[in-house]
Amino acid sequence: MHELKAEEFAINFELMKRSRFYHIFNPNGSKIFNYNAYRLLLIILLVLVNGIVVYSSLGFFVKMEDTLSYIDSSVIIFVMINIFLCNWRFSVFLYNVKIIYDVFNVSRFDFFKSKHCCKNINVLCGHRDKTIKITNYFFVFSSTVMSQWVLFPLVLIAFTTPEDENIRQQNIMNLRYPVSTHTYNQYYYIFYLMEVIVAIFTMYSMIIPDILLMSWCWAIIAQQEILTQTFKYFGHEDNSQTVHYEDFKSILVDQIQLNLKIKSFYSVVRPVVLTYVAILSTCFIIVTYVLIVVCLSKESHSVLNIIKLGSSALYMCLDLFLYCYLFDSMNIKLQSVNTSIYSCNWTKMDIKFKKLLFLTMQMNNANNLMIKASPKKIVNQQLFANIISMSYNIVSVMLKTTNPKLQTINKLDNTII
Repeated sequence: MHELKAEEFAINFELMKRSRFYHIFNPNGSKIFNYNAYRLLLIILLVLVNGIVVYSSLGFFVKMEDTLSYIDSSVIIFVMINIFLCNWRFSVFLYNVKIIYDVFNVSRFDFFKSKHCCKNINVLCGHRDKTIKITNYFFVFSSTVMSQWVLFPLVLIAFTTPEDENIRQQNIMNLRYPVSTHTYNQYYYIFYLMEVIVAIFTMYSMIIPDILLMSWCWAIIAQQEILTQTFKYFGHEDNSQTVHYEDFKSILVDQIQLNLKIKSFYSVVRPVVLTYVAILSTCFIIVTYVLIVVCLSKESHSVLNIIKLGSSALYMCLDLFLYCYLFDSMNIKLQSVNTSIYSCNWTKMDIKFKKLLFLTMQMNNANNLMIKASPKKIVNQQLFANIISMSYNIVSVMLKTTNPKLQTINKLDNTII
């Protein structure tokens, strides 16, 4: 894949190149001491970010002048969980660099070699346009949501004056640095810059990998759609059984190659996706709970905080939905490929062809390619609905337990009933 162009891929390859995410996996890229330069830069950034996070965590183990509010504590927990997720995701990616680089091939326009599959290449063109449009919208929305965390502290400092010098000024994530309040406020912009580094790393490692994984899902769905159409209309064009047999084998070779790429894709993303869904569900519960508490609190809170928390909850909900929707669509398309094989003109073929068709369907039934959260739970839209329902129930219980106002309202409702 040397000197590759965006037009050769059915994903937003231009965004992958501009963000230098593709270059992390490219073995032919720039090197320093015979090591991938962008990979080395990423490792240095990981060390720097984790150093800042570890330093900020020391504040929980020493006596501080001020105390953390319940809301700030929840936000710090939310931030720490996301930083752990970013570290876990990049650790998996760096460990499987060769596999990820190889999976890029599944989105190529020339991935299928058989002439019958090449006739339906227009399916890939339509999916490419849709993928680029959706991923660009997702990039803009995600960047806007996460940029709010970076910019809002500066807005607060510019338009408000601190009421008490013994209270720390609001920062991006309000990490708990082991310094006095006076020192923190005096050197506020240094600590702000440290949190900017952590925030930019988090933005990069959350948004770009999401876009790549989603793009691959759309590319695989498009390739499966090509196979579906190829099998469905196979044998309805002419009556030469010999040509049919050889052509059918060439299509099977394409299908086998696609299944191998899907297996490689799943081998890398399975631990990432399952961890991501579990952690993002937890973060969604935390942010939703904090948002409702802030809205119901009698204390004065900045409207900017409400916007920041509300947009973050919306972003996580959208991210969860897209993951569940895409993997569900991949599962459905995989089943439709097997169904379409039966739709070909097999009744007019000879015994040799029918035996091959039967073996193909058996092979497809044996390839149960899907990501499962448990033996009975599959990553699909039903799982998303279960997560949202569970989150609502957990947040309701947490609010009734910790918020006296809600407890009073609940008692009055029971009395009236």
